[in-house]
Amino acid sequence: MTWQVWTDIMQKNGASTHVVPLDDLREHTKDATCWCDPRVDDALNLFTHNSADNREAFETGERKPT
Repeated sequence: MTWQVWTDIMQKNGASTHVVPLDDLREHTKDATCWCDPRVDDALNLFTHNSADNREAFETGERKPT
């Protein structure tokens, strides 16, 4: 499972960075209103998107492949 880091330097409030899952079940928008309700770190202007395929649970060891 792959993630992409995308930085937008054209934001009015400075650069914003999005960590977005690639090849997810649904397409993500690179903004705070994405359907996945991304976690936001205001200090870093960092948006970490949540996957529809639940890949985070496998990466953290919470779920094991069957």
